[in-house]
Amino acid sequence: VTPYWGMQYKEDLMKSLNARGYDCHAASVGPLSSAWDRACELYAQLAGTVVDYGAAHSAEHHHERYGRSYVGKALIDTFGKTDRDGNIIKINLFGHSFGGATARLLAQLLAHGCPEEVQAAEAAGEMPSPLFTGGKAGWMHALVAIAAPHDGSTFLNVQPDAANALSTLFLGAARALGISAFKGVYDFQLDQFGIRRDPDEPLTTAALRMLAQNPLPAGDNAFDDLRPAGARALNARIETLPDTWYFSIPCCRTLPRLLTHDQKPDTAMTPLLWPFSTAMGRDGAGMPRDWLPNDGLVNTISARYPGGAPHADFVPGQTPVRGVWQVLPVEHLDHLAAIGGVMNNGVVRTRLFFRRVMALLDAAAAADANS
Repeated sequence: VTPYWGMQYKEDLMKSLNARGYDCHAASVGPLSSAWDRACELYAQLAGTVVDYGAAHSAEHHHERYGRSYVGKALIDTFGKTDRDGNIIKINLFGHSFGGATARLLAQLLAHGCPEEVQAAEAAGEMPSPLFTGGKAGWMHALVAIAAPHDGSTFLNVQPDAANALSTLFLGAARALGISAFKGVYDFQLDQFGIRRDPDEPLTTAALRMLAQNPLPAGDNAFDDLRPAGARALNARIETLPDTWYFSIPCCRTLPRLLTHDQKPDTAMTPLLWPFSTAMGRDGAGMPRDWLPNDGLVNTISARYPGGAPHADFVPGQTPVRGVWQVLPVEHLDHLAAIGGVMNNGVVRTRLFFRRVMALLDAAAAADANS
């Protein structure tokens, strides 16, 4: 299966970085799931526990509270543990695209938990997930967001028909793959909504059960969280932690058209993204003109920093500052090329790009050592 990080030629970016001495791991969360569900899944993978979506959240959105088990399969064995000197072994999180919101929400829950979930679990006579009890701000060292729609993307607004078609297509594919032997080819990880085939469940029974279900509930899916309104709601509940290092890398692969304010796709953009980029870059679609430049799926301005968060433009070589989004210069990459790309002709360039990204963490570590 082609890896998410480093797509072309089945180049696995994790292996490339590990070979250079970095301890890197790739998590896998539901691509259609909400930022909340994804953060819960990410925590379970890191901690090696069972996914707990929270008693209150699950009841509100009508899905199962518990998901897959990662017991004995922790992605990072040292997550939440201490070194020989008794210091917490911190991790760095990378989030591409919607992974940025996922990582930010996980950091928020680690630090401050969720009192509503603690109360709901205790009312049910159950123990809340450690994710919801907070007090773990020290577990995170740095967060790197790459082409992340911090303030949402206008793709879903300017292309409503395409967005609806993609939603229907993906949900149909999730149902089909969820009951077939091809689930290992691509797993949409929507088990909490019953989109799976239970052990010993006849294929026909599973298919009829899933077809009878409603689509993903409003307010608890990636499409809603990715719209600007959904992103604003997320930002309102996520703060920038004072002792965490933040780096944001916006991307752009459009150019201004002559005689208009429109932005058009650069010829180097992945052709698959051209129609989306064109629609997002069209003036008069109801968005300010500074939202027109884009990487094919995310508006460049949205990928700079979450609205209202402390931020500063950052040039590699400077000393970073904790608790502030260091906004790096715009990378001339489209949304897929930022992780390797399905049509990436510059594998070497991709490797060099991520080595520069890793250098940001080295700069943060050096600042730690000097503080």
